[in-house]
Amino acid sequence: METRRLKNIAIAILLLLNIFLLLLLGYQTLMAHRVERDALEELKVLFASEDLELRLGDHSPGESLTALTLARKTESEASIATFLMGEAVTMSSEGGGIYSYTAQAGTVQFRAGGGFDTVRISRPVGNAMEFMRQFCDKFGYEDIEGDLIDGSGTLTATQHVARVPILGCTIAMVFENHRLVFAAGAHIDLSDAKMESGETLSGVSILVRFFDYRRQEGIVCSEIRDVQCVYQLHSAGN
Repeated sequence: METRRLKNIAIAILLLLNIFLLLLLGYQTLMAHRVERDALEELKVLFASEDLELRLGDHSPGESLTALTLARKTESEASIATFLMGEAVTMSSEGGGIYSYTAQAGTVQFRAGGGFDTVRISRPVGNAMEFMRQFCDKFGYEDIEGDLIDGSGTLTATQHVARVPILGCTIAMVFENHRLVFAAGAHIDLSDAKMESGETLSGVSILVRFFDYRRQEGIVCSEIRDVQCVYQLHSAGN
């Protein structure tokens, strides 16, 4: 009986601790939103002093982002090449950080910075739009654009991470008569991504930077309606 009572007390203490931590997290989140809201109100006044209207309405200026360090993954490259070729591929090094992935349908070359393109390819796909959708679902691309007429045309899309677009990571596919004849773009593997130390980019910090930049460069702009933090791909050499 005494042991059961002690267990019940321990469980009650753990439950109270979890409730306290949840309340603390909620309070911190609420305070962060309040600080952001107050900062935006101050920025509206500052922008108005320069005849620049900040019209974000009730929308938050987007999630805060931290720069990520990425490692090359040849497994991901082979997976993309296999999807494009429709069959298993053979990898070979061309030197200078370039790898070729070859199959009967053609060859895809990947560079160290994540960029890739087909050297030659002729692969029947049936429904080109469905083929593009399947590629996007599998490899994390969104926002398909382009037109197809009788199975011919060009489609593009952008890679996203947690619904945030990655500038510089796009894919373009060219189709002719229901055949994939060319593909080029860039892709990054996020499985081993590591956050870099340093400043976290937020919508508020973007607005402050833009305000200073507009002053220095004399940019003509009367209002801002939306702000969003996005990722941008940079190779190690940039």
